[in-house]
Amino acid sequence: MSWSNSSDTRTCADLLTYLVVSQLIRRRLTGKWLTAQHVVQCTHLWMCVNGRIDLLQRVALGSCAQALAMNVMQVSKVRFDAKTLRDAFVDHVHLDYQSRAVVEVYHACTVHITSGSRFSDRRAKRDRL
Repeated sequence: MSWSNSSDTRTCADLLTYLVVSQLIRRRLTGKWLTAQHVVQCTHLWMCVNGRIDLLQRVALGSCAQALAMNVMQVSKVRFDAKTLRDAFVDHVHLDYQSRAVVEVYHACTVHITSGSRFSDRRAKRDRL
C-alpha cells in the first residue's frame, strides 16, 4: 500500500509504532503475540486519541505489526525488557517518543512504510528455501 503524502506517512508510522510496541509488550508479558481482536482494539484506542485513519490503511498496518515486531526484536540493539517497554509510554495511551525503544521502533516503522517492504513476505520466501 502506498501512502499519498508525508502527513499520511507520519500518521501511519505513529499508528504502526503504537501497534508494534503493543505487540512487544504483549510478547514480553505473556510470551504470545496480540490476537487480531487485540490489534483491532489497540487500533481503536489509538484512534480515540489521535483521530481516524482509513480502514484499508488500518488493516495493512495491523497485519504487518507482528512481523515488524519480530524483526525489530531480532535486529535492534535495544533490549525490549519490561523496564524499557514500561518507559515507552508517557501514560497508558501516549508513547514517549524520546524513549530509546520508541525511537527504534518508530524508525523501523518509518522505513517499512516508506520502502513498502514486507517482512512477512521475505520470511515466507526464506522459509520455503
